[in-house]
Amino acid sequence: MYFFLSSVLGTVLTLSGLFAAAHPSTAQAQTVQKDYENHPNRAAIEYVVKNKLMWLYPDGNFRPEQPVTQADLVAGLVNVKGLTQGVPIPGFPANHWAKVYYERAKKDGILDNVSINPNKALNREEAGLLMNNAWKNLVSVFNKKRQSYTEVAVSEGWLPKKAGKFPNGVSTTLYDAFAGVSRVEEAVALYKLHRDFLGMIEGEKIATQFHQSLKVAGGYLRGRVPTIKGYDVRLIMVLKNGKVSSFKSGEITVNITQIDYMQFSVKRTGEATALALYDYGKLPSIERVNAR
Repeated sequence: MYFFLSSVLGTVLTLSGLFAAAHPSTAQAQTVQKDYENHPNRAAIEYVVKNKLMWLYPDGNFRPEQPVTQADLVAGLVNVKGLTQGVPIPGFPANHWAKVYYERAKKDGILDNVSINPNKALNREEAGLLMNNAWKNLVSVFNKKRQSYTEVAVSEGWLPKKAGKFPNGVSTTLYDAFAGVSRVEEAVALYKLHRDFLGMIEGEKIATQFHQSLKVAGGYLRGRVPTIKGYDVRLIMVLKNGKVSSFKSGEITVNITQIDYMQFSVKRTGEATALALYDYGKLPSIERVNAR
């Protein structure tokens, strides 16, 4: 009996050891390191993947240094803006994976002055033009022709600084137009663009809340400047006597005949970019004009 029990116990321990051991493929998967885990821009990569602006490859890697094609960036910009409506593009390959993205980009104006070539690896000037186009119906400063769209993209922080040449061939230490764009550079750009896009949506909500609070009665303008955590909300009021008042929160009551001009702005705390900006220049009418 002793030898029998010892034999059974030994068998059980042997089998338990077998069942406790990880499957070889599982053990291997646990030790595989993704190609972006130690990348300086890992946070941007994880952001764009999480928000479905870009994707990982089937092997779980991002391939940060792989060149970006026109289709890659067009799809990313369409995703950033959440576009859902499109128009047909004559001659576009019917079976191309990016067809629906191009149709939505076409309707939005992202493809204005762009030569359509979905499989072409983009240079920085071509990428800058697409990014500028995506933003021109959101922010008025982007709605004009530029000598260098790389300069726009670098100045906005969408693309990194790089020495090289402007599109006209003149040397530059910052705004090289001809180098390619990598997937990690696209990830950084889309992260910043998407964050600002969401900020603009929130900024407009705050600006609308303020505007709807404004009332004129008995010769006085009344309203409320909202307090929103994480945002610098401000009303600048220029009086006819030249004095300037700034309101950051709370109720306001001012004799409307004393007001010459008002501007309402919303920014993220500690940042300079206006997410919403409105001018009130036709007082005593409280009509507003989008100045962003």
